[in-house]
Amino acid sequence: MTAVTTRSWGVLAATLVTLVTGVAAGIPAAAADRERSPSPAPSASGSIGIRLVEASADRHDDPRARVYIVDHVKPGSRMTRRIEVSNTSDSPHRITLSAGAAEIRNHEFMPAPEPNDNELPSWITIDEPVIMAEPHSTTVVRATIDVPPSASRGERYGAIWATVSGADGQDAAMLVRRVNRVGIRVYLDVGRGGEPPSDFRIEELVPGRTEQGAPVVRARVRNTGERALDLSGKLWLSDGPGGLSAGPFPARLGTTVLPGDTAQLEVVLDPQLPNGPWQARLRVESGRIHREVTARITFPDRNGSWGLPTTFSERLPMIIMASGAVATVAGLVLFLGYRRSRRRTQFVH
Repeated sequence: MTAVTTRSWGVLAATLVTLVTGVAAGIPAAAADRERSPSPAPSASGSIGIRLVEASADRHDDPRARVYIVDHVKPGSRMTRRIEVSNTSDSPHRITLSAGAAEIRNHEFMPAPEPNDNELPSWITIDEPVIMAEPHSTTVVRATIDVPPSASRGERYGAIWATVSGADGQDAAMLVRRVNRVGIRVYLDVGRGGEPPSDFRIEELVPGRTEQGAPVVRARVRNTGERALDLSGKLWLSDGPGGLSAGPFPARLGTTVLPGDTAQLEVVLDPQLPNGPWQARLRVESGRIHREVTARITFPDRNGSWGLPTTFSERLPMIIMASGAVATVAGLVLFLGYRRSRRRTQFVH
């Protein structure tokens, strides 16, 4: 077995908590099933939380790997991760830890229809699958992922769940089970050799207005790599009417994009902003990768309408052509200089 070294992250500021209302970093509920659809926190005074406290040593600079299990391993590898489970409520809770399959559907990372829809859950074991969490306590457990030598190439998606269940109702015959779940996403790519590349490009920006009248910028982003991406971003506005500047405005979170797919990333802005024109600068990130574009935009007057898109895909060939032209001229200058030098050398001798 090949051990994957880890690096402790100590106190991680962003606790990954997924309730039915949905923190963007977590996993949205699946169908209208009380078993799969986490309810609000078990106590009005607190909640159940779960977070990753370590990541691979070679991903110490990857923000995604600090909150999700994001790794590339070879068949036959074993890796462990320390996970902290917290109970900030005023009551003790019996918490069950388990693994389940996940999928990316409509640009959302979601629980799969069946917990064993892929092999990943069968590779994951928890050293303490059941814990009794006292009020206002934290417990650290270890999750081990054993990838069999026969594992096929490809990326699997899953989640490590912390589940607390109870019952509502007065009549024992009419009990309604209530389940609260929080989870950590798992993006595990398996294959020999190096990790498949991750990349994306921003293809266009479109200014618009929501139905409620707020200005909005929509960016079309294409995943040009070979691994799933979780997109986040910020937008700045400058050179507006009267020299105004504004931002940064955060993009709506929760956008996950499969390889080869495109997604719309939206940034909703302050309703008091004038139409423009503005110089817009958008920065989009996924882990260690970031891309940035600028465009001149003007917001439309009518609610629920969109302006003209600004595309960027045609700029790359122009840059390449310009770079090629500069290289050709530089090469010609060097060649002519070399010939002159040769002639002078021959004349002296």
